[in-house]
Amino acid sequence: MVKSSFESSIPQQGKRVLVVGATGFLGYRVVRALLDEGAVVTALVPPKTIDQLGALASRVHVVEADVWNSASLKGRARNQAAVIHLVGGLKPDPMRGVTFRHLNFLSARNTMQMAVSDGVPHYIFLSANYAPIGVSSEYIVSKREAETYLRKTGLGWTIVRAPSLFIPGQARHPLYMLISALSRIPLLGWAFLPISPLAVDTAARGIANLAITANANDERLIVPGQLRYLGRQVERRLSRTASNAPTFIKPKDADDDEPPFGWLPPPLR
Repeated sequence: MVKSSFESSIPQQGKRVLVVGATGFLGYRVVRALLDEGAVVTALVPPKTIDQLGALASRVHVVEADVWNSASLKGRARNQAAVIHLVGGLKPDPMRGVTFRHLNFLSARNTMQMAVSDGVPHYIFLSANYAPIGVSSEYIVSKREAETYLRKTGLGWTIVRAPSLFIPGQARHPLYMLISALSRIPLLGWAFLPISPLAVDTAARGIANLAITANANDERLIVPGQLRYLGRQVERRLSRTASNAPTFIKPKDADDDEPPFGWLPPPLR
């Protein structure tokens, strides 16, 4: 039976959390949110990319590994209370042999196996509620395959089916802007909430709180409305403490051509 409690709660100070994909569009925000909540963070990043963490690099433990190389992951999650997997991709590259399944299922499977072998009690997987505009349905198929695999690992798990994420103030697809506007209309808006885009900072707050409040045996499926509600709860709580105001600083956000989760596999042989 899936347990779906998602109420925000005061996190456990000093909880050890490994973030896979910490240098990406969402990842560094999740790292910052974890630090603001008192977690001890380890960032698992591709080789030679530590500089992409900016000022956060001095506040976390950094380990390098390749999520498409199981051997490089060995022992990377030891002594962690939770793993957050944020690696994925919207743009396959057939010329390099990179498919949606390679980007979204295989990378997750490898880090799930790492969590099992290293004795991690809980795993948080960033999935998706739907394929973004212009993206093949194969994207969702690969995410659902990873979800199914996770449920069979024996790990405690949280699956986050996130909506499309955006940075406030940046240009967005007109259809997403319309959906966001419709979701704010009383009564009618409830119908649009599952597909309404969510500010990336709010999503990061929600994901971080899910990780640091997770119990070992939890099995939670988090849908967009729950993630939105939880993230806003955390923002309100932190905003009452001036030193923890929910702001994020990053030298550069993702360009259109940059992998949205900061990680692409090497060419397949």
